[in-house]
Amino acid sequence: MAVKVKVQNIVCSVTYEDVVFPLEKLVKILDNARYDPEVFPGIAYKSENPPASFLIFSSGKMNCVGARSLKDALLAVRKLTAKLKKAGIKIKKPPRVEVQNIVASLDFGRTFDLEYIAKTFENTEYEPEVFPGLVMRLEEPRAVVLLFVSGKGVCAGSRKFADIKKAAEIVDKLIPPAFSGH
Repeated sequence: MAVKVKVQNIVCSVTYEDVVFPLEKLVKILDNARYDPEVFPGIAYKSENPPASFLIFSSGKMNCVGARSLKDALLAVRKLTAKLKKAGIKIKKPPRVEVQNIVASLDFGRTFDLEYIAKTFENTEYEPEVFPGLVMRLEEPRAVVLLFVSGKGVCAGSRKFADIKKAAEIVDKLIPPAFSGH
């Protein structure tokens, strides 16, 4: 049975070249925006459709989190860019958007014996008194996979969906069903 992989969050950095954002002005223009410079040096902004959250800095840089696909992240950035232009911000060219991290949920369709896995495989951490999941670090592709007794997991630390899928497949093959649990 193939591992079910579902993207939960995409984290992107967004850079507008040669642009300075007047944060005091922007917070008045953007709905769902908060700005308290004594607490945090940027605007926290939520876009509705598609859902995504942004941290906007005066330097012309942003972080975009919470989109469930790259397509949604790019659409949220395009819509925000249009609002910024409408507000009079001079943006000469589209921003550079780079994926920094993809977080996906995994379902292996079977249970895991985490104690056995921790004793058998390198690059694992399992401290059930501290956290109920086993942490498995992969080098190729570079990813961190959290495994739970239930057979569910989380994969993070990759910048490409293909790497998330590859990491899930590696873990699935690495831990044979006979050793996965009860």
